[in-house]
Amino acid sequence: MTAPNDVTLGIAEHQAAGTAARVDAIQAQWHAGGVRPLAVFAMFGDLVFIGIYGAGSWIAGRSFMRMGGTVRTIGAVVAAAALVFVLTDYTETLLQLAQLLRDAGADRLAGIAATVRPIKNATWAATFVGVVAAWLILRLLPQPLD
Repeated sequence: MTAPNDVTLGIAEHQAAGTAARVDAIQAQWHAGGVRPLAVFAMFGDLVFIGIYGAGSWIAGRSFMRMGGTVRTIGAVVAAAALVFVLTDYTETLLQLAQLLRDAGADRLAGIAATVRPIKNATWAATFVGVVAAWLILRLLPQPLD
């Protein structure tokens, strides 16, 4: 939102970079555009988000597991997905942050971050959709299906 027009690569590109050369190119663009401090701030903010969202998803999943039928199954999926989400998103973000703070990409770190990204995205979607689905079932059906 505050980046100049010549900054065309963002956090999502950094997450998916996969190589040190690509990370270096992205970070060089951030330096040139004056948005590196914003990227550091965003990554630290993401670490806070991961903890809060992960804990909330875990708690929601576990609470749905105490109910019956379909909601119980959805709760188990949400709780499991929450654990995997936290693990993969912390891995991805900490590896990104390490490269950003040292001002240099690393093939191994970039490769691992890019590898866990699709898993993180899938588990985030599973937690989000799962919580909404369980809530809708509880609100729209007189009783959860057994």
